[in-house]
Amino acid sequence: MFLLLLNLLRSDKLTKDQSVASNKKVVDPKGRFLQNWNKAFMLAYILSVSLDPLFFYIPVIDNNNKCLDLDKTLKVTACVLRSVTDLFYVFNIIFHFRTGFIAPSSRVYGRGEFIEDSSTIAKRYLSSYFMIDVITVLPLPQIVILIIAPNVNGPIALVTKEMLKIVIFAQYVPRFCRIIPLYKEVERTSIFFNNENAWGGTAFYLFLRGGSNPMVA
Repeated sequence: MFLLLLNLLRSDKLTKDQSVASNKKVVDPKGRFLQNWNKAFMLAYILSVSLDPLFFYIPVIDNNNKCLDLDKTLKVTACVLRSVTDLFYVFNIIFHFRTGFIAPSSRVYGRGEFIEDSSTIAKRYLSSYFMIDVITVLPLPQIVILIIAPNVNGPIALVTKEMLKIVIFAQYVPRFCRIIPLYKEVERTSIFFNNENAWGGTAFYLFLRGGSNPMVA
C-alpha cells in the first residue's frame, strides 16, 4: 500500500494533465493521480475492515486478579492502526471536494463539459455522499476504548464489547454503501481487473470479500 502511495505521488509529478489540474486545484477524475489514489484507498479500506475485529479481543479475563479487564497492548495497537486507516478516509473526503466531474446534462452532446468550479463540486458532493463519508470516518471504536470504557460502571469487558459491536457494525453499513461505487470505478479504470489479468481481479475480489466479513469472538 505504501509503494502504491509512492507511485501515486510520483505519477502526480510526471503526468502533465495532473500538473495542470493541480494549478487549478481541481483533480481530473480520469487522471492517473486519482486512479492511483482510488487503488490505495481501496487497500486502506480492506485493511481497516480487517483490523476492526481486533477491538473485540481487547476485553479479556485477567487471570492474576480474577476479573475482567482490557488488554492494554492490543488496545493501543488497534487504536493506532485504526487511526492510520481513518486518515485515508479523511484524505478521500478532501479529494472529493477537489475532484471535477462531467456535467450529466452535457454528456449527450459528446465528451461532455468538465466542471472545475469549486463551489459546484462542493454542492454536488455535499448533496450526495458527504454525510455517509463523515459517519464512516468517525473514530467511534477509539472513543469507546479510550474514553467511555475507563468510566464504565460494572463489568468493563462485557459492557465495552457490547458497545463495540454497536459502533463497528453501524459503520459497516455506510462503508459498504461507499465502497461499491469505488470498486466499480477502480475496476473500470485499472488494468488489474481487465480480461488479460483475470486472476489478479479474482484474487482482489476474494480478498475484498474476506476483509469484509469480520469474525466476532
